[in-house]
Amino acid sequence: MSFDATIITRYWGDLFGGFLTTLYICITGLILGLIVGAITCWAKMRLPGLGARIMNVYIEIFRGTPFLIQTFIFYYVGPVFGINLSASAVGILGLAFYSGAYFAEIYRAGILSIPKGQVEAAHALGIGDKAILFRIILPQMLSLILAPLTNQVMTLIKESAILSVITVQELTFTGQEIIGETFNYVEVYAKVALLYWFLITILSILTSCWEKYTTRYLKIKERPKTFSRIAGSDKLERVS
Repeated sequence: MSFDATIITRYWGDLFGGFLTTLYICITGLILGLIVGAITCWAKMRLPGLGARIMNVYIEIFRGTPFLIQTFIFYYVGPVFGINLSASAVGILGLAFYSGAYFAEIYRAGILSIPKGQVEAAHALGIGDKAILFRIILPQMLSLILAPLTNQVMTLIKESAILSVITVQELTFTGQEIIGETFNYVEVYAKVALLYWFLITILSILTSCWEKYTTRYLKIKERPKTFSRIAGSDKLERVS
């Protein structure tokens, strides 16, 4: 079996259109997911009793069930209750609520990792809660949660391929349509995989730059050398 490169060039416009749709759905779902996660984290930590229990139920359901099943429920069960949404809207909301459950726990873990003594000291100095949040807690939390947050965003991008089962015109669905016309599985899936890899690579580069920026003040300075050379001599002198 030979590799037909003309399939890629012939259907490049369709694949790029699917790539842009994937990018739009992932970015929109990511933004909403970050907001949902922040609200869920706040409610779980600041609303004791019933509020925290409701948030726990939401987190456990969305983290404990496959995203494919959640997508089917949003798309096929919603109309039963009069909720009629387009496939793209279902995909965006599905990604938002699915990722929001994970983001909430990532936020909470980052906040709890910050020593309580810092907040208590800030209160003792008369610093307000808003200033403590934005100047003490959030800057440290962002550097602590960067790695798990990046992994979850990567998972979100790859999980978006599942939306092809509800006819969202994203990258995987576009590739399947091209295969239905050409029966060139290898060429099309190779190109689809390459575009997903490209998107993940760009994300990795951006988060790496963000990590360097957020941790620029956390670098440990090198200890002074124990020995130093005497000017004009090859002997070593111990530094007191």
